[in-house]
Amino acid sequence: MDTDSQEPSNGVAEPPIPAPSTIDVTTREEQPRSSGTARGLLIALAVGLVAVFAMQAFTLISASRTDEQIAALEEQIDSVGVDIDDVQVSVNAVDQKVDDLASGSLVAPSASGASAAVAPSVPSGYLAPFEQGQPDAALGMVLGDVSGVEYYTEVELTVDPTDGTARAWLVWAHWCPHCQRELPPLSTWYAENADQYPNVELISVSSSIDPARGNPLEPYLDELQLPFPVIIDPDLALAEQFGLSAYPFWVFTAGDGTTLLRVAGFLEIDQVADIFSQLEAQAS
Repeated sequence: MDTDSQEPSNGVAEPPIPAPSTIDVTTREEQPRSSGTARGLLIALAVGLVAVFAMQAFTLISASRTDEQIAALEEQIDSVGVDIDDVQVSVNAVDQKVDDLASGSLVAPSASGASAAVAPSVPSGYLAPFEQGQPDAALGMVLGDVSGVEYYTEVELTVDPTDGTARAWLVWAHWCPHCQRELPPLSTWYAENADQYPNVELISVSSSIDPARGNPLEPYLDELQLPFPVIIDPDLALAEQFGLSAYPFWVFTAGDGTTLLRVAGFLEIDQVADIFSQLEAQAS
C-alpha cells in the first residue's frame, strides 16, 4: 500500500500544509534605499528652486538699483544739457553782435533790425546798465571821461573818449577765471598787432579788487606786464560808469565817444581782431 495516499484513521482529510512562503528579501531591503534617494532628490530640487528664486530676486534688486542710477544720470545729463544750451545762447549772442559790427551796423540798435530800447536815466557820461539778451540801451550814448591811476606808471590818467580815437575798453577782475583766460593771449596779440590799428586804442580797467580772493592783483599784473594801460578801479566807480554786468566786460566806442558795442563775456582773439579792423576802417 502506498503510504502517501493513506487517509487518517478518523476519515477526515486534513488540508495540505502549504509550503513555506518565499520572501523577497532583496525587495524589502531596497525599499528604504529608494525612499531615501527620492527624499534626497526632493531636497536637492527644493534647494535649487530656492537658489533660482534668490538669483531672480537679486537680479530684480540689481536692475532696480541700476534703473535708479540711470534715472539719476539722465537727470544730470539733462541739467548739463541746459547749461550747454545757455552757454550756446550767450555765444550766439556774441557772434551776432560781432557780425553786426562787421556789417557796419554800429550805432543804433534799429540799424541792425532790433527794436530801440529806452535808455534809463543815468548821469551824463555814464552808460545804461547792460542787460544780457536785451537790446542795449547804451548804444549811441556818449561815454564821458574815464579817470583813474594807471598801474604801471602810477600816474593819474584821464582819457577823453571824444578825442577822435576809437577805443576798446576791457573791464576785468583779477579773480575772474574767464579774465585770466582772456588776458594772456590778448596781451600777446596786441603787442604783435597794435601797429596795424593806429586809430584804435585798447585800455583795460581792473575792477572789483578783493585782496581776500585768490590770484592777488599786484603780483598778477607784475607777471603779465600788459602792453596796454591798466586803470585801477578800487571802488567800482568805473564799472558803474560803463554799465557793467559781468566780468570780463567789453565796451567799444567810436572816435566821438559814441558807444558802438558792449559784450559781457570772453571774446576770442579772432573776434577782437575783426572788431579792431572795423573800428580802424571807420576811423580812417
